This record gives sequence, C-alpha cells and structure tokens, in this order.
Amino acid sequence: MVSMEVIQGTDKGRVFRLDEDEQIVGRESPTVPLTDSTVSRQHARLSHRNGTWMIEDLGSVNGTFLNGLRVNKPLPMSAGDQIRVGRTLLVFGSGAAAAAPLDVDENGQFLEASITATVPASGDSVIIPTPEAGAEAIGTLRVLYKLSTELSSIFTLDALLRRTLDLIFEVVKAERGYILLIGEDGAMIPMAARTQDDAAAVQMPISRTIINEVLDKQVGVISSNAMRDKRFSSGKSVHDFGIRQAICVPLKGRAKITGVIHVDSSVANRLYSTEELRLLTAIGYQTGLAVDNVRLYEAAVQSERLAAVGETVALLSHYIKNILQGLLGGTDVVERALGRENLAQARQGWPIVRRSLDRINGLILNMLAFTKPRQPLLESVNVNHVLTECVDLIASQADERNVAIMPDLDEVPPIPADPDGLHQAFLNLLSNALDAVDAGQGVVILASEYDSMNRQVVVRVADNGVGIGPDQIGRIFEAFHSTKGHKGTGLGLAVTRKIIEEHRGRIDVESSPGQGTTFTVRLATQPGGIRSSDETQTP
Repeated sequence: MVSMEVIQGTDKGRVFRLDEDEQIVGRESPTVPLTDSTVSRQHARLSHRNGTWMIEDLGSVNGTFLNGLRVNKPLPMSAGDQIRVGRTLLVFGSGAAAAAPLDVDENGQFLEASITATVPASGDSVIIPTPEAGAEAIGTLRVLYKLSTELSSIFTLDALLRRTLDLIFEVVKAERGYILLIGEDGAMIPMAARTQDDAAAVQMPISRTIINEVLDKQVGVISSNAMRDKRFSSGKSVHDFGIRQAICVPLKGRAKITGVIHVDSSVANRLYSTEELRLLTAIGYQTGLAVDNVRLYEAAVQSERLAAVGETVALLSHYIKNILQGLLGGTDVVERALGRENLAQARQGWPIVRRSLDRINGLILNMLAFTKPRQPLLESVNVNHVLTECVDLIASQADERNVAIMPDLDEVPPIPADPDGLHQAFLNLLSNALDAVDAGQGVVILASEYDSMNRQVVVRVADNGVGIGPDQIGRIFEAFHSTKGHKGTGLGLAVTRKIIEEHRGRIDVESSPGQGTTFTVRLATQPGGIRSSDETQTP
C-alpha cells in the first residue's frame, strides 16, 4: 500500500492512500485534496509506471519540489521523500521500499541512512531560494555575515565550535546538532554537541555511510533513515516511528576537510530543504576556515610561549648563577676559617652565605607567586604586624649598607587578608627601596594610616633614591622587566601587584628622576575590596 502524509500545512496529519495508478494533488483533486490556498487546483500528478511512482508538476503557480529540488520533468520517488506544494509538505511512503539491515557500529549509535540531496562544498557555496523563500534567503545571508564576524574574534577551538552550533540552531530548526573533527589518526572525534533545549546531546546517531560520503566527495547532504527502515514499509503514520532527516556538511579548511557538522530532526517535526542544505554547507566552509585560523593562532601562541620560556630561563639562569657565585664565595671563606679554627673569619663569611640563601628563597617565592594562580586565604590581619615583621627581616641588610629605615605606623583596623601574601608583597617593596638608595645616605620610609572616608588601610613605601624616568615607569610592573640590570629579575613588582590585586586592592607609584619613589598600597577593610588601578599613576 502506497501512502502520503501531510507533515506541514493546513492539512497536517492527514494520510492519503494512493490506490490508483494515477493521482492528482491539488485543491480540487478527488484523491489528494488539499485546503492550502497556495496550492493550485490541479497542482501535481503522481503516476505509477513500471513499478516506480513518478511525480510531475502540472504548471502550478508556486511549483512542485521533491526533496527541495524543483520538479521540471517527471521524477521518480522513493519512500521517505519529501514533496512540497505551496506551503504544504508531504512525506511519501511505499511498501516497495528496500528492507536492508541497519548498519550499526559497535556502540549501536551509527544508523544506516540514504541520501536525498547533495550540494558541493566550496567557497562558491551560495544560497539559492525557491520563489516563495526570498525573504528567508536574505535572512540566511545575514547569518553568514554574522557568523564570519563572530568567528573571526574567537581564538579557542571549544568556544568556536560551541558558538557555531548556537548560530546554526538560530536559523535551522534541529533537535540535535554535533560537530566532529578528524583526529591525527583519521578517527572522527566529537568536539561539540547540543540539543534543542541547549542541553549537551548524549547520543550521536550519525550514519557512518553519510559521513564517508561527505568526506570522500566533499559535499553537503540531506539524508533520511526512512528508506532503509523496515518499520516504514508497513504504511503506518511516520508519527509512530523514529523516522529522522539529517543534514551533514563538511568543515572545509584551506587545504583539506577537517571535520563535519551534523544536525537532525524527526520528520514529524521538520523536513529540510535544499536552501537549508546550502546554508549549512556555506556555514561549514566558513567554520572550516575559522578552525584553520584558530589552529594557526594556537601554534603561533605556543611558539611565542616557548620563546618566552627560553628567554625567562636564560634570564633566571644568569641571576641564579650570580647568587650561586656569591654563595660559593661565602662558603669558601667559612670553610677555610673552620679549617683554621678561626671563628672570627667564619663570622665574616657567614653573612655572604645567608644573604645568598635569602636571595634564592625570595626568587623561588616570587616565581611561585607569579606563575601559580591562587585565591588568598583570608583572615583578620593587622597590617602593622606584617610591616613590622618585614622591617625586622630587612634590618640587617639596611645596617650593612648604612641605610635608615623609618617606620611611621598609625593605628589601623584589621582587614581581611592573607598574611603570607601581604608579607611577600611588602617585603618586595622594601627590598626594592633598599636597592634604589645610595649606601650611607639612603632613607626608606614605611608608613601606614587609615582612610576612614573610603574605609581603606593605606601603606606607603618611600625612598630618596634615584627615581624612575618617564620612559620606564609605565613598565615597572611588567614581569621580567628590571631597572636594576643584572641585580634584579623583574619579578618583585609584578608579584607585588598580583598579590595586591588578588586582595582586590590597588597599588600606585609616583616617581621622578632624582626625587625618589613612593609606592602606595590601598586595601579595603571590607571583604568586597576596591577597584584596582588600570594604569600606573604618575605625578
């Protein structure tokens, strides 16, 4: 028994049995009457010839379309074909359909399907609308413009593929969508999936045959599992089965196919047109180019990262070598003194050893703080206690250089802070100030106060050193940029700013050549923090 069911249109749900060898589809047809006003009175003819059903247009105003292609001459039909007349969509079913076994892979998820339409995938892919779909075609061209604009600003593969699926679902009504990329071993790797309700799709019922067709012939296809499904041959309503239609298009890069896009839907809810196939084929071409661009960008970033790592290793190696030379010199003095049992000479060498160990310890702490993202472990902290500890640690170095450290700590309320982090930040500021001043006449002022109006604890570290020139002050917080030459790594201030910003605080600097430098740190007394400064403040 041959039948046709209306899937969309004013007669949706009606099933027509084709008992005669010739049937007329139209508003005045006695066998396949339709109430759609856009259908002609005698729109199309269905005829049974030599065991095959044929369809031909009868000069209708709006035309007859078989699987999205306009019927200009009698064409054969197979089970699962879609027929569009006016605004009405019908699906054709025949008991003569082949009943081949389903091709299911080892996971039971790859179903056999048959191709009903194809479109070449190339940069010349265009949207060619049917006569009544002009406005919709203009909308799809806007989609391509939007797609190319958005994808050009995405530089991660996951985000690119997810956004592509989102844009596809805005213009193509689909129940499920998938993007698969070809791995280095040639296997298809699922990279992105979603469903109509934005949830991630769990199963991927994609035909292996269809994927091979898309990849081998570089075409976009419309396919259906209806023609190869034994259940369809019973002639029952397609609403009772899982008959699905899908569009699968290649992701075509500059040199090769990199993957496929696959969307599908139950034919009871949606039948895809050739216009939609052309649109998705063009989207696949644009996305393939975008995938190439992202991979080129990632390769460039990786190359730059390796170059930066090499420069960093070279810089740190030189700095560590200087520290080790000082350490070896100090241990040599101590070793010779101990051999002579000369305690006084040993005492002379030990400060060199201790200072080198402190420098290595500080370098390691700064490297860890800079490279490892961390959330401060907040507790109630009195900043003055942290500042006093920092002064105690640096006092011996200041004494050796005859530099005065002058604390001026006002009474301040406790703040939510990580004491270890603040300790490292303020110790870096004090060490920098100590290095910036001249021995014998240097002065470093460490002050704290409470800004009651803004509810902030303010800490200032000021020195009377050489100051910072306008050509350098904008870069002092950059990692590995140092104004000390071989004496510094350029990590101290970068780490200090990172720690202060992790506390949602703010650090500013004021400096002029020959006038010294003042660093100002502001920390909120409330957990919300304050807005960090985006730019280095200069006088």
